[in-house]
Amino acid sequence: MHAPAISGNRSGVQSGFSRTHERLITRREWRRVIAVAALMALVTTLPYLAAWSAQGAGWRFSGFLFGVEDGNSYLGKMRLGARGLWDFHLFYTAEPHDGAPLLFLPYLLPGQLTGLVVERTDPALTPLLVLVYHGMRVVFGILLIAVLYRFIALFARRPIVRALALWLAILGGGLGWVLAFAGFGLAPEFYIPEGFTFLILFGLPHLALARAALLTGLMLLVEIVDGHRPLAQAALAAICWIVVGLAVPFYLAIIYLLLGVWGLALWLRRGDFPTRLAFAGGVSAAISLPLFAYYAVVLGQHPAFSQWSAQNQLPSPPPLHYLLAYIVLLIPAWAGWRFAWRRARLYGRYALLAAWPLMALPVVYVPINVQRRLGEGVLVPLALLAATGLYATARAWGMKHGRHAGRRFLRLALPVAAVASISSLIVYLGSWGAATTRREPVFRPATEIEALAWLNRHAAPGSVVLSAPSTGNVLPAYADVRAYVGHGPETIGYAGKSDQVRRFFSGAMSEAERLALLEGFDVAYVFYGPAERALSGSSVTAAAPRWTDTMQRVYSRHGYNIYAVAGR
Repeated sequence: MHAPAISGNRSGVQSGFSRTHERLITRREWRRVIAVAALMALVTTLPYLAAWSAQGAGWRFSGFLFGVEDGNSYLGKMRLGARGLWDFHLFYTAEPHDGAPLLFLPYLLPGQLTGLVVERTDPALTPLLVLVYHGMRVVFGILLIAVLYRFIALFARRPIVRALALWLAILGGGLGWVLAFAGFGLAPEFYIPEGFTFLILFGLPHLALARAALLTGLMLLVEIVDGHRPLAQAALAAICWIVVGLAVPFYLAIIYLLLGVWGLALWLRRGDFPTRLAFAGGVSAAISLPLFAYYAVVLGQHPAFSQWSAQNQLPSPPPLHYLLAYIVLLIPAWAGWRFAWRRARLYGRYALLAAWPLMALPVVYVPINVQRRLGEGVLVPLALLAATGLYATARAWGMKHGRHAGRRFLRLALPVAAVASISSLIVYLGSWGAATTRREPVFRPATEIEALAWLNRHAAPGSVVLSAPSTGNVLPAYADVRAYVGHGPETIGYAGKSDQVRRFFSGAMSEAERLALLEGFDVAYVFYGPAERALSGSSVTAAAPRWTDTMQRVYSRHGYNIYAVAGR
């Protein structure tokens, strides 16, 4: 049922906001959206295809063009599933600990399915897992773009405004790249996927799934709040948010906070308590709350996972960095925000649109370890507000000069879209450089992969391997072993262990210290390749280090040696 037209109020026309509860998306629009999603999938896949084709005889592509360290961690999690495991445990640390179910399920489950096709000792397993990973990236990316458009259509009624909002929500950024080129630090658009969608589409499928589910849950609540759907459908929103929690647990806290500020904004705007939102949001939050509580207990009380969580330090950049990163959208978004705030008196959805960006600024500076990730999804309302604000400006100009607003809108929108896309373009062009330059860590030596394949065939699953940190990061992606050190957050006591490894390979340890290290952490193998040799200062032709005297060399090819620790 449509809401009545509001006589004397032309703000909906001027802003491009929908004046009714629902504006259907035409089939032509959906065809265009699917075409855009398919094109984005193709464009983001091309650099990966280039990297695979550039492998050559001596190099193997890791499967990742950015965030390679985390990418190897995702492959390791998929390998756990391929082994038939449902409980996640830290394979980048040597301390024995119990696993926990439901953590990283979006990677364990595909790993389980892949393990039905390929044996865990088959060298083809990791390349197949990489293909599955990118299949997930493409599928969840297309899903996210479709959901984004559906969400945008709840607020913007004109296809041209929807199209601009979608473009900005996918590729939007700001002038953060100026910071990078001026030497003042990395641009937020280059390393904060929660704030900039292109990074998600380019390489983070679990975040694409989480955002798609988050927005779907919000859409369900919007339809309830504005009288479209029965309150019972809040359970469907809860199901969406359970999916969010399974993909990224702490996003549930963001959802609960977003519900709170939405309700507060609606209360302030209308002057009466938002009963429908309170009930529907309360039901959906209550259903998903046990999952959130479970994660809070596991990550807060588990001996290993609590240390991992504490080490995962992701502070927000200075406010100026955020301001530059969003300035291109913030300026036109102001006009859109004013219209949204006006319409919030009539339709509750607009209170969400107005409150979300205002929530993001203080939240990303809450004193917790994952500050910068708390801005999840804020680009979506900013893109909507910017697109509608530009249309409002063009409409006002057209009415003043007696001209059609369409051309004026395009003349405003195209430069904004172009400038906002510069950061994504820089990331994309940089990926082509990484794809065509065969260097670590994006590429790995083929001889190293051979050594890891041997280790995977012969080492018992879960065996602890001592190596340099850079090698340790790769180990669990290619072998069912645990690295003594290999990943900043996921290695307990990473800094101390990195120093211990340096002392071990450089010969600075006494024999008693070496034995205490090997026995104390139940080390089964020592991996000795170029990275470890660099720590020791030895050449390939140098005699075997003294620490090998009590070990058996079980693998030696092309400068890579693997030693079995006596008694293991």
